[in-house]
Amino acid sequence: MVLGITFLSLTGVGVLGSSFFLSLCGSTLFTSHKLRPMDPIMVQLALINAIVLLTRGIPVAILYLRTKYFFGDTVCKILFYIQRVSRSLSICITCLLSTFQAIIISPSGSRLAKLKVRAPKYISPSYLLCWILNLLTDINVPISISGPNNSNSSHTHGVKLLYCYWENTYKGIIILPSLRDILFMGCMVWASSYMVLLLYRHHQKVQHVRRTSLSPRISPEMKITRTILLLVGTFISTFSVSWSLTLYKVYMIHSTVELVNVESIIILSFPTISPFLLIHRDLQMPKFC
Repeated sequence: MVLGITFLSLTGVGVLGSSFFLSLCGSTLFTSHKLRPMDPIMVQLALINAIVLLTRGIPVAILYLRTKYFFGDTVCKILFYIQRVSRSLSICITCLLSTFQAIIISPSGSRLAKLKVRAPKYISPSYLLCWILNLLTDINVPISISGPNNSNSSHTHGVKLLYCYWENTYKGIIILPSLRDILFMGCMVWASSYMVLLLYRHHQKVQHVRRTSLSPRISPEMKITRTILLLVGTFISTFSVSWSLTLYKVYMIHSTVELVNVESIIILSFPTISPFLLIHRDLQMPKFC
């Protein structure tokens, strides 16, 4: 009962946060009749995080509140496929967010500055490519998923997923998705490191201005960059832990209820927190941008 309420609370808070952020974007579009350059990425991230919460949090909450299994093979296959795709899309879109923000705040003399003008044109094609890539990469996932009634079948290499069962007959099935996720994570780390360097240089300039007795000003772009860095840092931390737990389950063939619960809570933590960071970022963004 307690776990059911916990998962339901995480899901509810996250979905309400995402809904509020989407309403802010809608009001901006209604008043200014246009979206700001980074808004499409933010909207995509909010929608995807809501899907992650609904497809992972609600089933687990219902399971603990009803205290019995009720999913069949077809529902498990569809549900787990949506979970995997939405989780992968969250990685991809967060990567795009950090990369485009690094381009936007790059100094005029840097190599990335040449992409500033063209960057907005590539935003829509980039997240469309993310959707296509992840839908195709995880297309084979439903093959290995079955309902809980098959957990005692002849398959000896499998992982119980609370309400479904993963017939892990081929461990290499996660190699391609893992390589994809590592690529996106590497890109996120690079973009975040670059933004940290720019923030450090900006801090040095502010310190110099303070020493000259002038009133220092922090640009809105730098404030937004700090928020995005916090968002990306939260994602990298939660993803690294959950990814490690997934690899442990798959390669060690050892999955307890406690392990799955911990992994699920960690996975849900980012989409629960991220809407409020996006809202904070939206409030810092000048309305004329």
